[in-house]
Amino acid sequence: MKSLVNETVSHDKFGEGTIVEETALKIRVQFSGTEQPKIFAFPIAFEKFLVLQDISLQEECRRLAEQKRKELDQAEAERMAGIRRIVAEKRRERIEAAKQKKKKTAKKG
Repeated sequence: MKSLVNETVSHDKFGEGTIVEETALKIRVQFSGTEQPKIFAFPIAFEKFLVLQDISLQEECRRLAEQKRKELDQAEAERMAGIRRIVAEKRRERIEAAKQKKKKTAKKG
């Protein structure tokens, strides 16, 4: 994909602006009426917040945003599955500890 620097974008709140810097994860946009450039997550910002004037670049950025969203959703699903596994394991350990304690108490009595 070609560089987005100097491309014109629009934003619902800030109006029209120019991309002044891009990295793999962020872009900076200078909007008229703002002193400092605004920072947006790339390419996710093109899902809802920013619209490029160049239609073909906009579509490319939307595709990248969709791909990135899928990756983020998959990573979150994996993280949540890991948490559920840990919680289930801790629950099994507590149940087993309670059973062992009950057995010891029954033997003493």
